[in-house]
Amino acid sequence: MENPAQEIYASREHKQSRYDKRLILKIVKEVEQGLPRKEATRIYGLGKASLDGWMRDYGSPEYQEKIKRRSYTNLQKRTIVTAIEQG
Repeated sequence: MENPAQEIYASREHKQSRYDKRLILKIVKEVEQGLPRKEATRIYGLGKASLDGWMRDYGSPEYQEKIKRRSYTNLQKRTIVTAIEQG
């Protein structure tokens, strides 16, 4: 007897077909909850670029803000380098 809570996603017929939107959203949610990206690509057989694009397109605003690269001013960079040089 099958588990009624188990979700069934449309399978891909070949490499060029698209993933089921529900599966994409599930994977994005798992990564946001702490699953490492490398592990997600291994489990689901994804390419790194696919997962990166999904995270960019479907990721929550909180997650987007968390991964955003911070830009530093030249003064901040010089201060950091000076601090490192001085130990």
